[in-house]
Amino acid sequence: MGAASSYRFDMAVVTDPRFSGGTSAAVIADVMAMADAGARIALVPVASHFFDGAPDRPNAALLALADLDAVTLCPPGDEVSAQLAFFHQPLSFHDGVAQGSRIRAAKSVVVAHHPAFRGDGSLEYSPLRVNRMIAAQFGCQPLWAPVSGQVRRQLRSFSPLIRLTASDWVNRFDPSSWRATRPVFDGGSAVVGRHGRADPLKWPDRARDITAPLSPGPGWQTRVLGCPDDALQARGADVSRWDRLDFGSVAVPDFLNGIDVFCYFHSDRWVEAFGRTVIEAMLMERPCVLDPRLEPTFGAWAQYAPAAQAAQWVRALREIPDRTRQACRTIRDEVAQSYASRDIPQQFQALLQDPGTRARSGPKRASPLVTLRKSVGLARRRAARTARCEVPQR
Repeated sequence: MGAASSYRFDMAVVTDPRFSGGTSAAVIADVMAMADAGARIALVPVASHFFDGAPDRPNAALLALADLDAVTLCPPGDEVSAQLAFFHQPLSFHDGVAQGSRIRAAKSVVVAHHPAFRGDGSLEYSPLRVNRMIAAQFGCQPLWAPVSGQVRRQLRSFSPLIRLTASDWVNRFDPSSWRATRPVFDGGSAVVGRHGRADPLKWPDRARDITAPLSPGPGWQTRVLGCPDDALQARGADVSRWDRLDFGSVAVPDFLNGIDVFCYFHSDRWVEAFGRTVIEAMLMERPCVLDPRLEPTFGAWAQYAPAAQAAQWVRALREIPDRTRQACRTIRDEVAQSYASRDIPQQFQALLQDPGTRARSGPKRASPLVTLRKSVGLARRRAARTARCEVPQR
């Protein structure tokens, strides 16, 4: 790809394949697009201490990237030379990895798939510690590439101690892989649903907010792909009448093709970094009723309401099926244009020329003293968790 250089690879991808869901899906889309563009890619799977004691398994589809002619699997400990090295998901590196690699790269970036601050304002990870770990175990001094404006606003709180890329490294999609084969509201009964990792934090904290958006009333069915049954029942939510499918048991396009409205609401302790599942629903021409906290990301492409009022929007969309279908087609076209994976090679070249910025300008950033206080709180939580041998939430 491009002019010949002294680097063996154009792109090195360093990731823990146990981060399933959006992180793995984003990595797969990036690698596939760069491979199609003729890039030489090093896939460097690592074992993060984040997962110590956890039962999580590697994402098989991510590891299968090694079967591509353009991809070389480079086990930990190998020396890798690349134009650009991507370190995916900061939580992978916050506590270090079991074995690093020596990576020589013209430029390196941390792709921040996760926000630094939780919904309650506490610190989830320290970018400064992530940088130190990557420098110690891989020999790189990375820039930070947020996946959204939401993450960028948070990371600016750590400037000038970290450098941010000029543009967000947003999730990308191959629109040809997301084609609806059934229009919404084409039968006597309609289906409302959602999909994603079975993470309790991706669900509301109160029973009424869990069930209300997914309970439009007579003539509706509820279908969920990835449901943390025990956690939701512990919150008092009765999900026994829902059609619940294990995450990964059905291909996401097939699941979305079987529902008519997509609803997504999450915990007050969660901050949605991007919302890949929402874009997937839009690409499948499904109308979306969302948590109002997602409006800065998705704007006019969705309907927003408190959880208690969401079912009203769900029913209203069904009452005007032709207008709903037309709106979904328009939204699909706009989303496909905005997030097409064909733009990844162009972004890659721009990133090679990006010097990064340490500017703190922008709305809603924490002051240095507030960030310092939250860093102290994170250190205390880490010490307490280590003493109790707890596994952190993902």
